[in-house]
Formats: sequence, structure tokens, C-alpha cells
Amino acid sequence: MFQLIGGKFGLSRKKDIPKWMKSKWFKYGFLIFFFAMFFQMLWVIYLVFAGVKELQQVVTLIWTFKVPWKWAYYGDFLHPGVSQFAFGFYSVMLTATILGLVTMILFKPRSWCVYCPMGTMTHTICKIKNKNKTLCC
Repeated sequence: MFQLIGGKFGLSRKKDIPKWMKSKWFKYGFLIFFFAMFFQMLWVIYLVFAGVKELQQVVTLIWTFKVPWKWAYYGDFLHPGVSQFAFGFYSVMLTATILGLVTMILFKPRSWCVYCPMGTMTHTICKIKNKNKTLCC
């Protein structure tokens, strides 16, 4: 998506990403931050399922800033924990998309891929798995 929007449609400055964003410190720091926020989201979902906390009808960016849209949940068909999961999952995906779009506009189209938590995890697992090999996935 970022390659299409930034490359084909020309909405990217096509500049190199700064070296500090390519560094291990930034990539693993962002991965740790992402995991901390992800597990915090899972904890809130657990609390809603356990009945300790009520459904939070809110979508957040970077798990901190509430999106100013009014979201409503009017159903009683599903457990509130399922809805809480949906709000949390949507928050994670929206955050990743916005960070990717901002990075795409400021730098090259696929700059998000440099520090994306999934890419960092995949690369780390591949390096551990193929320790004695020179090539990694």
C-alpha cells in the first residue's frame, strides 16, 4: 500500500530514512514499546472479560491519544470483551497505518518496513534460527 501511494502516486519525498531510525536501538526500542502497549491492551481486554472493567468505547493512537470520533456499541449479542478486543485491535492497526503513512510521506515509500515491529521480530527470529548461515530471510 505504501509503495503504491508513495511511489506510483508520488506522495513520498523519496528521501533516505535517518540512520538513527535504522539503528538497532531504535528498532528494538520501538518493538519493546509496541509489545508493552500491546500487552497493556490485552490486559484491558482480560479485565473486561473478567467483569472487573466496563467496555471502553474508544479508539486510541499509539495507545495514548483518544481519537475524537464517537464510536458506539449498541449490541448485547457478544460479550463486551469481544468488543473491547475489536476496539483495541483497530487501535493497533490504525496506529501502524498512520505511522507508516507519515514515514512514507517524509521518507521513502516503504520506510515503515525498516522499524515495523513485525519485521524486526521476523528478522530477529531468522537470525537466531540461521546463526551459522550468512544469509537471512
